[in-house]
Amino acid sequence: AKWCRDGRTPSLKEYLTNGSVSSSGTVISVHSFCSVSSSSEMESSFLEKSDHHLIHNVCLIIRLCNDVGTSKVEQERGEAASSIACYMREADATEEEAKDYVKGLIARAWKKINEKCFGPQPPATPRRFVDITTNMARVAHNLYQDGDGFGGQDHKHHHKKQILSLLVHPLRIESC
Repeated sequence: AKWCRDGRTPSLKEYLTNGSVSSSGTVISVHSFCSVSSSSEMESSFLEKSDHHLIHNVCLIIRLCNDVGTSKVEQERGEAASSIACYMREADATEEEAKDYVKGLIARAWKKINEKCFGPQPPATPRRFVDITTNMARVAHNLYQDGDGFGGQDHKHHHKKQILSLLVHPLRIESC
């Protein structure tokens, strides 16, 4: 809000520092951690650095996928800066170059998440927490892969159909 009020486009680093926190991923992660953890796990695990890296990268994916999917429409509406706009200004890049750069940031965040998912788990980190947190990034990536999966009129039908096929009309597999 302050950047928008001042008509200022932050540096990409500044934007990502704020954007990873404001993506709602942290709040949802804390809630999911509390819902799957015992009190001893809460005391010992949530402060572990590896959990913070997982949450940070999930939040980055949520924010960056949102930016890739919505930056053009938000820019046309005159809304605050996105990672795309910040990179375009900072690197004197085209919108396509900026999107490619941000997609590279998303890919690097996924690599870090996958290391956490498939690497050794600290004993106090509940596996269900890692799964839930990773699924948040998967959902965001899916919803924003073709634009604005929430408000975009073009994709509402596609996402509705996809959700119905997953939850209401799932594929039936016949056993042999």
